[in-house]
Amino acid sequence: MEIAVCSYARIFYAQSSAPLDCPLRRSALPFQTNRSQNSRSNALAFLSTPRPVPRETFHSFVSRLAASRRVSGYDFCLDMGVSLRRMAIMDQEAVAAVTKWGNLSPVEMEELLSWTGVPAGEIRMRFRGETFGSRSLRNPVMRGCRKCLAEDAQRNPGTPLKEMAIRGDWLFRDVTICLEHRLLLTDLWTEPTPARRFDIGERLSEIASGLQGDLQCHREHEPSDYDLWLAERLTSGTDPTWLAGHALQAVTTTCGLLGAAMKELQPASLKADPDLRAMTLATGFSALSPGVTAFRETLDALVARADGPLALPQKAFGQLYAKLARDLVDDADIAPFRAEVRETILSNWPYASGEVLLGEPVAARRLHSVVSAAQTLGMMTPAVDAILTAAGAFASDDARAPNRKIFSANSYAELLEEIPTWVGPGVMMASMGITKRAFASLEEDGVLTPRTKAPKVIGRWRQSDGQALLDQMRAVSHEFSVDESGWESIQHAKKRKGVPVGQLISLALSGKIALGRVVGIDGYNGFRVCTGDIDALAEEMADTATGPEGLTQTISAAAFGRSVGLRDGGHFQRLIEAGYVLAQKVKHPKTHTLQWRMTPADVAAFHRKFLTTSTIEAEFGLHRNRILALLNAAGARPFTLDGMSIGSVWFRDEVQHHFKTR
Repeated sequence: MEIAVCSYARIFYAQSSAPLDCPLRRSALPFQTNRSQNSRSNALAFLSTPRPVPRETFHSFVSRLAASRRVSGYDFCLDMGVSLRRMAIMDQEAVAAVTKWGNLSPVEMEELLSWTGVPAGEIRMRFRGETFGSRSLRNPVMRGCRKCLAEDAQRNPGTPLKEMAIRGDWLFRDVTICLEHRLLLTDLWTEPTPARRFDIGERLSEIASGLQGDLQCHREHEPSDYDLWLAERLTSGTDPTWLAGHALQAVTTTCGLLGAAMKELQPASLKADPDLRAMTLATGFSALSPGVTAFRETLDALVARADGPLALPQKAFGQLYAKLARDLVDDADIAPFRAEVRETILSNWPYASGEVLLGEPVAARRLHSVVSAAQTLGMMTPAVDAILTAAGAFASDDARAPNRKIFSANSYAELLEEIPTWVGPGVMMASMGITKRAFASLEEDGVLTPRTKAPKVIGRWRQSDGQALLDQMRAVSHEFSVDESGWESIQHAKKRKGVPVGQLISLALSGKIALGRVVGIDGYNGFRVCTGDIDALAEEMADTATGPEGLTQTISAAAFGRSVGLRDGGHFQRLIEAGYVLAQKVKHPKTHTLQWRMTPADVAAFHRKFLTTSTIEAEFGLHRNRILALLNAAGARPFTLDGMSIGSVWFRDEVQHHFKTR
């Protein structure tokens, strides 16, 4: 106990002879070392022991306790039997010693520690009932309000260090203001070594002489809603916002990063300007505190602002993205905010399945861009852009950069899978065994439809469409020898009698005219139609054009049904017979057969009531795949008659709203 005795001797010496404003120092005085324990207790009785002030830190109280005894923090720690280093790290023995020497109650010590922060793991600390990262509370740069310290010192000019207290909220890096004086916190000292940094009395004695000027008027800083909210949460733990359910450090960190993104600020500028950092935190808080909807709207606004070919998530969100992807990627407390940012990114940028975004693999692709789709298909970007625009993915006047023209990967999955199967007209004609002129006629009459109307896309045909047509024709045809007379090619029949190729094939498939196939000639060029049937058909058409008024300007119901994509005449006739479609049964003047025919008014009435895949494509300019995708997504079911399907036909009033805004 020799060291303790010497310290007490210096205390008595200081009380009796040292001036009140003398600096704290160690001195070697010739007192005897055999003074009894009772003598030391009597000596302490003469000393005025300070009490903790609101929000004071543990180290600050130790410093004021030492100052009350007119000794340095180093010597005071030795008197208590602990080192300055152990005092800095607040080990159990140091805490117990301060409790005893400061005559503190358990409640008082608990309050000191809660405003100081105690270790809660290797890099975590408990502070005001919540867990924080150590770096947010332990920094070589000690900040504070100089006016608070100056007023403390003024209360007791003789022993100012006994009054000057470090407040615990100053330790938290996201506290920026002293609410009492409305002044931004400033740097007090910088010391990397914890033992020296938390020797508060020694550090304050170095800056004490300059504090008197801080009693003068300073430029006040109006507290923001963020400042008031943070002070209340630290002081009482109450939080009226939806942020109450989130960890405090995660909230303030997100506020700072979000505010910086909103103001397009870089870390260097924030570090150099406390006023700018305070404004950034307040800005982020104003967007975050109203709730998750406001947070999402702010993120969407950042996305909308970041446009152009280089508009990646890194540009849109700045340090918010960088920190969430790197330093905070494993922070469980900030995970709810990271999830919202991740969701916004996935809703606006094309990420493939398996790509890692903010530390988590993407489960399934949601979006494609023109660029990502072109890369997947191995095609040129302009061609893919044109195909998707023709399919209804984009408006024709969409001027966005290709990497920002995004679309639903699921809605267009079928189209993207199909595109690689498309071939040019040369391959198509070769696979079908058809001449160029005949192929053009099939396209003109809508028998074969290119898979896209995009200009300058050569590979626009699907071989399976051609093979399906050939299979249908083979199924209703019979073979005959090339020497057999009375047959002509479909193209020749068109040229000879002016009957459209589409009508000839439709009649052949329905069995109205005979269809043959020349033995030994594969493909479309081998099919023939009966010359007599064509002559009769041409005569009937002539009669229709010039015949009685009952047939003039009308169209057969079967022909109209085929024109709107309802090729099964039986289905369309059932619609007529059930009263859903207007038509008149007319007897042909020469054949004397009854047939359903429709006037222009009947046709118009059908279009007002119904939509089919073909009429939707013609009216709204959408690709068939897009039409079906939209209808499937909306759960729209085709019209049925007595529970039986009659084809791809829908009531207009039930489905047209799905296409009007496209």
